[in-house]
Amino acid sequence: MEKILEVKNIEKFYGTKSNLSKAINNISFDVEKGEFVGIMGASGSRKNNTFKLHIYNR
Repeated sequence: MEKILEVKNIEKFYGTKSNLSKAINNISFDVEKGEFVGIMGASGSRKNNTFKLHIYNR
């Protein structure tokens, strides 16, 4: 199949240098053409933060 999305080692932090909190720790996944993907987790587990990232193509 054809890979249409590849996400590797995503991390997200909140706060200031002296008071930093890690909201997302090392998320990686691939999506193939034709696949349906869902993100599941408990309330407050930062699911929305996963998709509110500024993603840069390197």
